[in-house]
Amino acid sequence: MRVDLLSERERECLRLLARPMRAKEIARTLDLSVYTVHDHLKSARRKLGVGDSMTAAMMLREHETGPPESVGTTESGWSDGGKARHQEPAERSNGWADNLPFPVRGRPWNDMSLGWRILWPLLLMGFLAMGVGILVGGIAALSQLALSFSE
Repeated sequence: MRVDLLSERERECLRLLARPMRAKEIARTLDLSVYTVHDHLKSARRKLGVGDSMTAAMMLREHETGPPESVGTTESGWSDGGKARHQEPAERSNGWADNLPFPVRGRPWNDMSLGWRILWPLLLMGFLAMGVGILVGGIAALSQLALSFSE
């Protein structure tokens, strides 16, 4: 298979990419520059004949662990030899922090569900409308108070 053509550094970069980690985090972990990480990922994509690095990372994972249904996976997504076959993926849960629209520790980028992606802007608009309503109500009350004193 083409995966055998990958260097060990390319494999390391792809494994970390599948965790998921960004190129900057991979560079920090492997003590490389971000440009070197990008070069390794580009070389791996070329050797595997794929268009994106995540597909290359999944190909490497499948090559090293077998099909996803045949073995369980650990929190990082790599094989554990079938020990976690019946465990729920809830181990990775950050609780309420999973639904925040910005990155938090343990979740480097926004991977919210479609429902939460729709709900957050609606909630923000609702709070904004309430704030504007309170502000307008306060201004109206102050103007009435000022009119009553001026009479």
